[in-house]
Amino acid sequence: MKRLIILSQMIFIFILASCAEEQFAPPRQDESQTANPIQTSNSTSCSSFTLIKPKVDFLFLWDNSTSSVFINSQTKTALNNTIDLISSRFDYHIMMAPLVVNSSNVNYEAKFMSDTPVGLGSSALAMKIDRTYASAYLESFSAATGSYEEGVKRSVDLIKSNISNGVFRPNSNVVIVVMSNQDDSSWHNYPVAAADRADYINEQAKKLLCVRGNYTPSSGVCTGSNLNSLQMRFMSISAFNPEGTTCGGINSWKQGSTYQEMSKKIYLTGYTNGAQQSDPLTGGYGDYDAYDICSQSNFSYVFDGINNSINSTLLTHKYDYWPVATSGSANIDPNEVRVFKDGQELTRLYPPVPSGNSGFSFDNVVQTQNTRYSPSAGEPFTGYMVRLYENGRVTYPECMVVKTQTPKEFFGYVQLQTKPLESSITLRINGVTIPKSSTNGWQLLKSGSNPRYYNSLNIKITSQTDFTAGSPAVNKSGYFLQLNGSAVHSNGAQIELSYDPGA
Repeated sequence: MKRLIILSQMIFIFILASCAEEQFAPPRQDESQTANPIQTSNSTSCSSFTLIKPKVDFLFLWDNSTSSVFINSQTKTALNNTIDLISSRFDYHIMMAPLVVNSSNVNYEAKFMSDTPVGLGSSALAMKIDRTYASAYLESFSAATGSYEEGVKRSVDLIKSNISNGVFRPNSNVVIVVMSNQDDSSWHNYPVAAADRADYINEQAKKLLCVRGNYTPSSGVCTGSNLNSLQMRFMSISAFNPEGTTCGGINSWKQGSTYQEMSKKIYLTGYTNGAQQSDPLTGGYGDYDAYDICSQSNFSYVFDGINNSINSTLLTHKYDYWPVATSGSANIDPNEVRVFKDGQELTRLYPPVPSGNSGFSFDNVVQTQNTRYSPSAGEPFTGYMVRLYENGRVTYPECMVVKTQTPKEFFGYVQLQTKPLESSITLRINGVTIPKSSTNGWQLLKSGSNPRYYNSLNIKITSQTDFTAGSPAVNKSGYFLQLNGSAVHSNGAQIELSYDPGA
């Protein structure tokens, strides 16, 4: 019996030993890694939409006289369409006011809309409404009777009275839109010094241009606030036909000569700083920002000429710098920047660029620069930019594609997640077996004779031959193989490791 027990114990020990050898030995470690891939970027944008929303301040003077036929469902639709166009393209301020008022309060019944409330005073905020309610407020304008119409003077007064509260902003584009089915008649009762229409127009134009800025009057001097406007337009919608003839089925329409002359004078008066006005639209709508309301059979399209001119004026910009990336973006490989204009790749140029050469240059530095050179310098951008030369410059409706990629990186170390048995290590990079070698292969980083564990090690190096730590760092923790020679790899490399865990 005793011999049987001893034999049973021996069999159990043998079985246990076999299990320990086959079932409890640490499994071989297989690991695969991919080195950081190169990041590429394609940015596409067109010059029909400005890169930075330009500041545009609008004043709409709406005919509310008893003879007007403008407040109806068609004109409400037209107004909504115009405001939608403005809001999608511009950093906008919009003041909407009745043309004729029987009040000494300049802002009587005026409403105001803006992209943001930034910079607005209390009086502006008191007039503020959501843009979606704009057409509904037309019904709230009181119908004016028995008053002279003074749309030119009223536009001047409204702008001058709404500078300090932030409605009309310095260094913005100012667009005044006056709509009337008659004419400005206030000059009939004007003081003797401005007893006729020409004197009235000249005096009011001088006031408005002094507010615009970059203007020297032919007599006297400018006083008061100066907006230093990038440009100012006085756009009128009035009847072009002589008084007494039928226009749109309404016999009472009068020729809007005063408004038309004001539009022309404001447009043609140049800027002392050399800024250029955009070309006015012609061909059926009139000249110099004056539009014929008699051409409208359906008032739903009453603002079409204005909308087209706004696009032409403010969106047809010309650029000699084009953004590549913001200052906080990933690093850019300066040698891999490619620029395409309307599908054609531009030639890479290197400063100093000789006059007459077409293409682009790239300095690989963060800078703040106006991207636009016409109709005036503007739309500043901070970041990386390409500079465009001659035929490489961009004008509406041309589109640009800028292709970039991050710089090529080099990696001099391979991470092992588990402490390895050095003699068992097998390393393959991109399918090629890398030998253990101190000159052209791998070496296990050790502390004495044991593999060394690192809480943090930057595996990136400066180049294939420069083992200085690369920046920005790519830090890993674990055990590491140091690479040298052709074993140093770059972005996207496929790494395969196989080894037995060490004791």
